[in-house]
Amino acid sequence: MRNFIISLVLIFTIFTGFISAQDSNKVYYSLFMEQSFQFGTVDTRIDSGSFKEGEHFIIPDFVLPSSPVDFSKYQELYDALVGGKFSIDYGALDNDIILKIFIRNLDPNSNKYLSKGKDNDTLFAYFEMRIWELPDSNFVPEDSNYYFNEGYKARLCIPKTPAFYNFLKVVGIDSTDTLGFAYFEGDDWTASGIETIDKGDSVCFEGIHLSKVGGGRGNIYSVTGIKIENLGEISNEFELYQNYPNPFNPVTTIRYSIPGTQGLQATPEKVQLTIYNVLGKKVTTLVNTEQPAGTYQVTFDANGLPSGIYFYKLNAGNYTKVRKMILMK
Repeated sequence: MRNFIISLVLIFTIFTGFISAQDSNKVYYSLFMEQSFQFGTVDTRIDSGSFKEGEHFIIPDFVLPSSPVDFSKYQELYDALVGGKFSIDYGALDNDIILKIFIRNLDPNSNKYLSKGKDNDTLFAYFEMRIWELPDSNFVPEDSNYYFNEGYKARLCIPKTPAFYNFLKVVGIDSTDTLGFAYFEGDDWTASGIETIDKGDSVCFEGIHLSKVGGGRGNIYSVTGIKIENLGEISNEFELYQNYPNPFNPVTTIRYSIPGTQGLQATPEKVQLTIYNVLGKKVTTLVNTEQPAGTYQVTFDANGLPSGIYFYKLNAGNYTKVRKMILMK
């Protein structure tokens, strides 16, 4: 009897393992570096392979070729990305996909990226991603966003290696600057649907879709295109005001106050302003920094998000407040 029970357990374990393996979609990836010329573009393939949802691949060490096209001048740029870990949440996909990742926007006259966006932001990373859905190889157009199932994300963490800090220096980014990732849509950056996470030994993004992603320098709000403005008004208490307009499509303004006394220097408060969907899943973080007393307003661009109810939450000092807003397209 005991042997019979053990056999049943083994059969069940093998069966559930088989089912688990079957329902995990696979990502067939390739990583390229691409140069632009007057006559078009030329790329070199760096790596290819596959991984399942919930797993990852790592950007490998690679010596860039000097012929027939010279990519070797971008070695410092590439080395800054080595060790980066890219993953997609288990449950994010409905099908197997082919994912081609291009390191693009390279300056043909230097070893840097070209500046990008309305503010000509300096970049320490830039990727453009193309996706084909299997089994029919349905191509997602290059200027479209490939969204995951709701609540799931893709992640990339770039380790802060000596090569990473060296490239920051090359492009003029101070090692103490705040770093931020954003999607590039149209002709500028947006933080809608993407969040930057600084883990100390690495800088990461979590995004709700795959498209064009860049990492930039300085204050995260200017990098991502989120506009934060100090209105110069001093309040006696913390306050999170109702966004306006509300309902909105797709841009709205959120205003909040950090208390203080006019003319006196107050200790800055750690402030976080975060957007959540109706299921309580974090969509993006608009503010994550220390701010002195004042009244601030932030522009939130929900382009790319579906219509529905969202919540925005302010954490400042010991103060917490949540308000509801409606995106209506």
